Amino acid sequence: MDLNLLTIARRAGLSSIIEMSFNDANTKILQIKNINDKINNSHEFTNQERSQNCDFTIIGLVSIFEHQINEILRQILISYPKKFGTKKFEIDELLEEGSILELFHKKANQKILDLAYGKFDGFIKSFSDTLELSSPLNAELINEINEIKCTRDCIIHSQGKATNLYFSKTGSSARRNDNKNRLTVDYIYVENAIVKIKQLLNDIHERMPDKYKSSNRSYVFKQMWEATCLNERVKFDTVWTIESPSMIRPVDIERSFGFSSSEMEVYNLFRYIYSGFGSGLYKVDFSFYFSRWKPKSNEYQIAVSWLDYQFYF
Repeated sequence: MDLNLLTIARRAGLSSIIEMSFNDANTKILQIKNINDKINNSHEFTNQERSQNCDFTIIGLVSIFEHQINEILRQILISYPKKFGTKKFEIDELLEEGSILELFHKKANQKILDLAYGKFDGFIKSFSDTLELSSPLNAELINEINEIKCTRDCIIHSQGKATNLYFSKTGSSARRNDNKNRLTVDYIYVENAIVKIKQLLNDIHERMPDKYKSSNRSYVFKQMWEATCLNERVKFDTVWTIESPSMIRPVDIERSFGFSSSEMEVYNLFRYIYSGFGSGLYKVDFSFYFSRWKPKSNEYQIAVSWLDYQFYF
């Protein structure tokens, strides 16, 4: 059984999810930068209020960053469950979640939570390995962002004062050598933090493999076809034409290509995906489908994947 086939349909939306999430993160960062600029340049606010806003901006900035990298990691883990590695799933966990697909979601969240409690450089290494980034991320930049994250923690937990935990996590990147006074969080520090976090997000985006960026409906539809018995009988390009990342067209949708009854039901799944939700044409008899194709077969897993994440043209 190929675990990655169980979530292959989910990958039809992966490129859009990735692009939208990076765009959303950058938009939110720009919004909080604009607010911070406005408050800093306004005479309506006191120095104390400006200082408080700098604290709030760092908290918000780090939250946006953490949400972004966590969400990207979660999407990749769920879309490619083989990336969980050789770890075995307990039967009790499967029964508790109700399905292997729901268990993937749980395991992805668990892995992210476990990594979040560790050191940031460890998180980034696991993140980079899982995403298969094309080249290493800048180590100095990672250390600088780690310090920003640790400053955020001090703002929340120790009134902005450096703690022993801050020193242990930041090492040589620590901005103070004692815990008597607050860490400086002023307008310049915030501006530098924004630049650094945007840079790391951009570096991650640029280094993501093309297989994620090109993971669209047409691309995944072709992958699904090529993983089934149908491709052994008739190659994808004989039956379908890719017009764009979001549109395929049949060469002759009524032609049966001499498929057996079992193969025809698989073909109906692809024709139904093409014809669209609500169409009365080519509806799949899933009772027959699952009686003819065993759970370990590619055909079965692809159907389960599509039922979990339905997409159409």
